[in-house]
Amino acid sequence: MTTSTMDRKLDDALLLRLRVEDLLYHEADLIDRWQLEEWFALFTEDAHYYVPPSDVDGDTADPETSLFYIVDDHVRLRERIVRLGKIGAHSEHPRSKLRHLVTNVRAHRDGDIIHSRASFIVSRAKDITHDLFVGHYLHELVERDGQLKIQKKTCVLDMEALRPHARISILL
Repeated sequence: MTTSTMDRKLDDALLLRLRVEDLLYHEADLIDRWQLEEWFALFTEDAHYYVPPSDVDGDTADPETSLFYIVDDHVRLRERIVRLGKIGAHSEHPRSKLRHLVTNVRAHRDGDIIHSRASFIVSRAKDITHDLFVGHYLHELVERDGQLKIQKKTCVLDMEALRPHARISILL
């Protein structure tokens, strides 16, 4: 392999990571600013949003064999967004103050799918309570009309249990 070929591959890998980072940072910012319709628009029509249980390996957990905290397809994710926007969503009215911190982004392409892994800390303040959710994201991304779209998002909590948090009423 020539130096120019290696340089081109490195440039492609760096550009891919930068594009993925930009998407993940944008996604986090939309949730923090409670722009849930815009956040939902980042997903494909066949998208899935998962939060596996903390007592299994979240990287390989399967919603067919484990009881997940959240298993949403595109329709259920849409319903979640609608519910969170209603005044009757008592767990999020008034809404939580959120801050998503995303770091250690890695990405690689496997055919048409871009796989990414990133660490996260989500800070949630509400009702004089402050919770931190720590974990890592696993995204499967695809390109549609020159834009990266989320086909699958798995939020793996690197926590032993949800206590004292007890619930996930926010978007991780």
